[in-house]
Amino acid sequence: MFFIKKIVTFLLLITIFGCSTENIVKINTINDKSIAIETPNNKYNILLKEYLKRKFNNEKELQADFVLKADISFTSNKTLSLGNSKAVNTTSGLTKYTLIDNNSNLLVKSGSIKTFPALGFSSNSLYSNERSLDHIKERLSQNSANKLYIITHITLRKLIEN
Repeated sequence: MFFIKKIVTFLLLITIFGCSTENIVKINTINDKSIAIETPNNKYNILLKEYLKRKFNNEKELQADFVLKADISFTSNKTLSLGNSKAVNTTSGLTKYTLIDNNSNLLVKSGSIKTFPALGFSSNSLYSNERSLDHIKERLSQNSANKLYIITHITLRKLIEN
């Protein structure tokens, strides 16, 4: 009985590892594609570019296969909170992007990403309000970079599979 359990466990492990090796080859071909990232030269676009560089790991090739152009902008609104009569600031980010095939100069995908609004409470200090807004914009830049990486990765997978 013990011998049969060992055989069943061994066959189960071989089946799992055998099915997963095919997917590893497909994912590695996507990771071999290099992407050049272009953004305007302001603080939050440069942050977006650096977050995207960390995600894509483009250290292998000099010539990029794709060019990703991205631009982030922010909008702030004042809303009333439920418990207080003080105004609460909501800030949301909008990232416009285009993904272009560098070899053929064809547009692969373009669109925009809207982040979920982040809340920031206003205080009497101008310095603390500005620092709070800076931190919110940095978090929204990172959030946009994560979403843009996922969208780009899915687009490249669909492009390579077809």
